[in-house]
Amino acid sequence: MAEAARVIASDLAQQHLVDGDQLSSYAWEQRLWPHAGEALNPLKITRDRAALQATFQNLWPRTAQAGSEGGHDTEAVITELAQRFEGQTDTVLVLLTNTAASSAGRAGERTIGENDPDYVSALTRWTRVRTNTTGATLSLPFGEGDRTLDAVILTPRSFSGAALSRPRTELLTEQTDAPTSQPSQIPWLPVLLAGAAAAAIAGLLLARRRGGAASRPSRREPLTLHVAGRAFPLKDSEDGDVICTVVGPSYPIPPSGAQYVTLGAGLPAIKFFTVTRSGSGLTVTPDLDVTVEGDAPAPIPADRDAEYTLTVKGRAPSKPNLPPRPYQTTLTLALRPEEHP
Repeated sequence: MAEAARVIASDLAQQHLVDGDQLSSYAWEQRLWPHAGEALNPLKITRDRAALQATFQNLWPRTAQAGSEGGHDTEAVITELAQRFEGQTDTVLVLLTNTAASSAGRAGERTIGENDPDYVSALTRWTRVRTNTTGATLSLPFGEGDRTLDAVILTPRSFSGAALSRPRTELLTEQTDAPTSQPSQIPWLPVLLAGAAAAAIAGLLLARRRGGAASRPSRREPLTLHVAGRAFPLKDSEDGDVICTVVGPSYPIPPSGAQYVTLGAGLPAIKFFTVTRSGSGLTVTPDLDVTVEGDAPAPIPADRDAEYTLTVKGRAPSKPNLPPRPYQTTLTLALRPEEHP
């Protein structure tokens, strides 16, 4: 698995980075940990692709962390990286892992979870692009059979930097020997890397760019709304239709309540909000005494491949005859193209 990560990281860098980009390598499990290849950070990409490929052998982590008992904490590492790259709005982060879902490595160890205040704060400055229930952006195949690695991609909420002299695809064609022989494993990454960029690792790929931001264009194909591991196709929805209703654990869901989404433990058994179709968009309607904040526009465009982070908070009784207690949680609403068999 580790060797596969190194190969995939090398391939991604070869396929997407051009002369002038910068590449940095970091190792991670429960937290970031130092490795020998960091001495090469940041590696400046040049036209000499043969030399670049040779350098990759020394750039990526070569071993597991000393004393490792397995497991990894994706959210903790995202938090560390957000702090390390604070204010660097020309950087794309890509974490490579066997699964994006965090897991403890030893008995009694706990991961920080998605409600950790520092992680929530990090997502006010970075967008974590999700497309599946594990929290990954996409799965990258390797070897034989159905083996994959998860890639978790984060982008600054506001890009800035100087543009490339020409489109990245043209520069790649000019600077690589056979640009069409290796199709991209992340076909839309060149859109993110519209300008000059930067960084990668066998457990983590970082791409710093000097170019301006590029948003994903509106799509005509049907999209699916993803909320807390549930998927709701929008293809046949009409104005006024309820797409989903988000509730707390133990909320009384009716037998016909296929549209209900139940959030994790520790939250009150109440209805938080409802997502309904509103013309060409989606409307998020909080329940009584519930506050929903975040970066989602009102209404949310239903024809745009995008992701939004919502913070849900308020006060609710935890037990009968007791005063209300405050609660808060963060979740992601993602609109993605429908998956076809």
